Amino acid sequence: MTDQIRDVVPGPVVQRWFEDIEVGLVRTAGPVTVTAEEIVRFAERYDPLPMHVSEAAGAETEHRGMIASGVLTIAIKQRMIMSIERNTAIIGAVRLDDLNFLLPVRPGDELSLRQECVSKRESRSRPDRGLVAWQFDVTNQDGALVMTSRDHVMTRRRPAD
Repeated sequence: MTDQIRDVVPGPVVQRWFEDIEVGLVRTAGPVTVTAEEIVRFAERYDPLPMHVSEAAGAETEHRGMIASGVLTIAIKQRMIMSIERNTAIIGAVRLDDLNFLLPVRPGDELSLRQECVSKRESRSRPDRGLVAWQFDVTNQDGALVMTSRDHVMTRRRPAD
């Protein structure tokens, strides 16, 4: 079976400065199909709980089958963000708030992403950057929320000419 996440085409490389990002900006990505092979491969290396490594072991848990690690779900979210664009003005994530795993992600689920800029502010100590807050909603093929988070991302300001 094909590892579908690898089939997600990386988005264009852009330089979207802090000033270019508007509160209210909404972007979407997906769907990305999560495969059993991907769940197992990730779990065997990083999170080998029974419900992540086999359908049979997962069936003996309250999940009644295999589910993806939450950390894998976060990684898939990040990969979908990179399918929108790869912004070279991003310095890095500062923190994740309100990270919620609302439903298990199972083999065959098709995940989609909604990203909304909910706030931004200039850095108080570094005038060359600002902090952008993004609300992320990851849904499955039924439109049900499986994960949400609010990510705060440090982004370069446009250099003075």
